[in-house]
Amino acid sequence: MAELAVTGRPSPGISMDAVRWMHRRGVAVYAGDRGDAHPALDPDGPSPLHGVALGRMAMPLINAAELHGLAALCAELQRYSFLLTVAPPRIHGLTGVPVNPIAVF
Repeated sequence: MAELAVTGRPSPGISMDAVRWMHRRGVAVYAGDRGDAHPALDPDGPSPLHGVALGRMAMPLINAAELHGLAALCAELQRYSFLLTVAPPRIHGLTGVPVNPIAVF
């Protein structure tokens, strides 16, 4: 998705309505395969994910999550709830780091 933003081609993204939906439901972390839209859905407002969910709600974001394997395993097991563990390193001033999220069934 980052490539789409770099090339200038439009890419779909999460709307402010989706961020409100996550907030009302107490979503603790976003690990989807969509980020902020390019171009912005509302050029006069903050970006929904990075400006509001992360910046104002302190919701951790896992960018570019590869979810196809997880979805296939959930379908195979007929089980769609699991413990998600993510342990980023504790580095002062850190703003982003690669992580290895693990789903424990």
